[in-house]
Amino acid sequence: MNENLILRPIHYASVSGGKDSFYMLNVILNNLDKYPLEIVVHFELEIDWNWSKKVVDLMQERCEKAGLTFLRIKPRKTWKEIYDKYGFPNAHARWCNSDYKLDCKKQLNKWIAEQNCRPIAYIGFCADEVKRFKYEVGSDWNLQDCCYPLAEEGITEYVVLEWAKNQPIFEDYYKYFTRQGCKLCPFLTMKELAYLEKTDRETFDYMFDCIKQTEEKILREKGKIWKFKGYGADVIKHRVETKWKSILDAEENQVTIFDVGVKR
Repeated sequence: MNENLILRPIHYASVSGGKDSFYMLNVILNNLDKYPLEIVVHFELEIDWNWSKKVVDLMQERCEKAGLTFLRIKPRKTWKEIYDKYGFPNAHARWCNSDYKLDCKKQLNKWIAEQNCRPIAYIGFCADEVKRFKYEVGSDWNLQDCCYPLAEEGITEYVVLEWAKNQPIFEDYYKYFTRQGCKLCPFLTMKELAYLEKTDRETFDYMFDCIKQTEEKILREKGKIWKFKGYGADVIKHRVETKWKSILDAEENQVTIFDVGVKR
């Protein structure tokens, strides 16, 4: 290969359906002269939050109106297929990332390699997330494979979060949480589990059935005791239903001085 050959750049935005990538895409679409864009990429997971799927649908609609390609990539195996093999993911077996989500990344890397191009990814890191940066803000994009439009514009996490709290499409998620994971994440907090129970009871019950079956499988096949969050599926589910659901409801019903006289 000719080392002096200059490959054509392809600029793509990686979006999750969360607040940062949504805000970033809006910045890009309003500044295409500064942030040229050919493709928007989303890793489509069955276990994304329902509201997040609606956000992705909206992003795709806006991109297609702008004449941009919106590429959805799904894992080649379903969550259930991998669960049947390994059980519910946990700190010692995070297959939900390595074997599931990152399979989408492998497919993207293969597709990019086939384009014979120089990819430049737009990533939704904010200005105050410096520790996550691969390159410094303001660096020459011709010498790097990614950049951070939110950081380039000086937009902080606080600004994005406050904006997200008031966007109906997020269904109040960011009024209680600062970051979005998957709804079957083994590291969901107790309050996030309460939110799941409130907004998607079917998935909540399915999740705890899977956890319970995995606890029994590990004991049966390995002779080891593994308990979800150190207490076990039954205990954690009971705490969510009897304590944390009430805590979440109380937060929802809090009245601030700014709510006075406003109908709910």
